[in-house]
Amino acid sequence: MKKLLESFKTEPVLWISGILAFISCLVAPKGGNLLEMLDTDMMAILFCFMLIISGFAENGLLQLISEKLVSKVRSARTLSAVLVAAAFFMSMLITNDVALITIVPFTIMTLSSMPHYIPFVLILQTAAANIGSMATPFGNPQNLFLFSTFNMPAGEFFRLTLPISLLGLFLTIIPVFFLENEDFEPSDSKPAVLKHKAYLALYAILFVLCILSVFGILDTFTTFMSVCIVIFITETELFTKADYSLLLTFAFFFVFVGNIKLIDEVSSFMSEFIMGREFLSSLLLSQVISNVPAAVMLSGFTDRGDALILGTNIGGLGTIIASLASLISYKFYCRTEGAKPLSYLVKFSVLNFSMLIILGLFAYFIIL
Repeated sequence: MKKLLESFKTEPVLWISGILAFISCLVAPKGGNLLEMLDTDMMAILFCFMLIISGFAENGLLQLISEKLVSKVRSARTLSAVLVAAAFFMSMLITNDVALITIVPFTIMTLSSMPHYIPFVLILQTAAANIGSMATPFGNPQNLFLFSTFNMPAGEFFRLTLPISLLGLFLTIIPVFFLENEDFEPSDSKPAVLKHKAYLALYAILFVLCILSVFGILDTFTTFMSVCIVIFITETELFTKADYSLLLTFAFFFVFVGNIKLIDEVSSFMSEFIMGREFLSSLLLSQVISNVPAAVMLSGFTDRGDALILGTNIGGLGTIIASLASLISYKFYCRTEGAKPLSYLVKFSVLNFSMLIILGLFAYFIIL
């Protein structure tokens, strides 16, 4: 029982999605095919991205990039701006959560001689990673899901996301210049070293294959098999690095939504309630259950993929659980010496809700 409680604390969304899926199976009319409810193509590509990015991380590439970015910086203000921008641009390619897993520990170590900078920079980095990940179809799980579910043309996707991303970058960088400036001296810590350059070259090719699959140029099965075979031959242990809880959460929500759609009364109510309110519904629901589950849940009751993409991405700002990637930075910060979690949460909420309001209004009145 103790282990179950601990598991619920660490993976509450997974447990909630599982319970909802189970209940929906009991109440839904018979005849639903569970396998047909799953978006296997999207889950396969997400799994491939997880393996490849883990390969980059395990072989030192992400750490090396982080070190190179700050190697010539000599002022704390410039360093903070570089670290925030790095989180923004890295999240476009390696997803927001992986970007934060990579850059946040490096940031804490780099700013260890100036601990008063750490919470503010981490909060800005978190917002930057969540906003930057919006810019590409593979920057975060909800984008990958919604892009494939609604078969959205690439041009339409970028029309929606790039203006918001650029405005968001501006909003996360500007506060850095209000920081008190100090001289910065890089530490003499041992630099990162690339382990297997040949593997990294292979993983880069596989990464391109995944992108081609996302845009429908290459079929998913070919990409999936290519990635699995190469990873099995090169570094089999990478299979243990994938976020299986996220994949399982997706599967549970697919089953839940699929079953709910079989109940005519509930399906009709949900569709009528959401109709015309897709943007606001996804933005608000993200604050409570986080943006990935919100995207899966609402996608089954509307054809407004544009509103859901903007709503769930901007909805990743706001509460600490609106984007589960935000919890990564918070957990790392809580482990630092002299951490003040309550102060961090207050500052996080003020900054994030301010950005949510600005970006939300811009999206609603200018883009949609």
